Amino acid sequence: MTTQSAEKKNYKQTLNLPQTQFAMEAKLVVNEPGRLKMWEEGRLYEKILTARAAAPKWVLHDGPPFANNDIHIGHVINHVLKDVVVRFRTMEGFNSPYVPGWDCHGLPIEHMIQKEIGAKIREMAPQDVRKLCHDYARKFIDIQREQIKRLGMLGEWDCPYVTMDPVYEASQLEVFAKLVQAGLVFKKLRPVPWSVTNQTALAEHELEYKDVDDPSVYVEFPASNPGQVKGLFDARVEGPVSLLVWTTTPWTLPANLAIAVHPEHSYVAVRYTRNGTERVGVVVQELLERVFKDRKGVESYEVVGRAVSGSDLVAANVEYTHPFVDRRGKCCRRCT
Repeated sequence: MTTQSAEKKNYKQTLNLPQTQFAMEAKLVVNEPGRLKMWEEGRLYEKILTARAAAPKWVLHDGPPFANNDIHIGHVINHVLKDVVVRFRTMEGFNSPYVPGWDCHGLPIEHMIQKEIGAKIREMAPQDVRKLCHDYARKFIDIQREQIKRLGMLGEWDCPYVTMDPVYEASQLEVFAKLVQAGLVFKKLRPVPWSVTNQTALAEHELEYKDVDDPSVYVEFPASNPGQVKGLFDARVEGPVSLLVWTTTPWTLPANLAIAVHPEHSYVAVRYTRNGTERVGVVVQELLERVFKDRKGVESYEVVGRAVSGSDLVAANVEYTHPFVDRRGKCCRRCT
């Protein structure tokens, strides 16, 4: 019978293992802040730029985040990837500075202020609301700066570009002035998205569209003066006249304010029978067959009178009544 040794055998001394000064535990909560502090106090970023001062430049133009809240996982992914690229280019031998920035304008900041203040924001003067937005953005620039630095990013944190700084705004005006002088700025009408909730205009990139399947419809908008329209087309027919439209967004019809016609396209008056009732409708000439041929409920159709350009329709000031909203027959809408 064998007896166990009084001392437990230490197998560590029998193994040939590499030696390292790394600690067994990472202790990142303690070590990472210390490492960042060492980089900052040792001015590591400035030393890297000095070492690469004579090298060719490789600049990453940072698309700035909104200064409207704490950073989230999207900020983390965005900034860490940028830091990886900048460091990689630096190691390749480029002079690759990183200038962080913040976007301080627009709906995201206005929306946060509205959430804080509530309905009384409608009673405030615009300059007071702008002052609140300014102070709110400034606060979150400082908050986000420390949060992003905590990710281990190197950059010009003490000299970022901020879109609400007077110097930045002045440079924008200088560029705009050059565009005006070059004749590239003009004034026309265009649709501007509007936020009903926030009572403010929306930038196009702030819109998110949901794909939906909706029915398309043809709609007859009765002409308020059918005799005028018939005379314009020299159409010697009896009965009311309608302006025909086709839309894939039927829910917008109650807000319809005008019927658009193309000034260079030709339009014709068409006598057609639908569901046993004879009607006269105005359509663009080149879409005649697409509108009437093999259309459910349309039994026959023929062009009556002559073709008229869209510009002539506008010049004639053709007005119509709304088939859904205006039940009083008031002539308040027209071709445009």
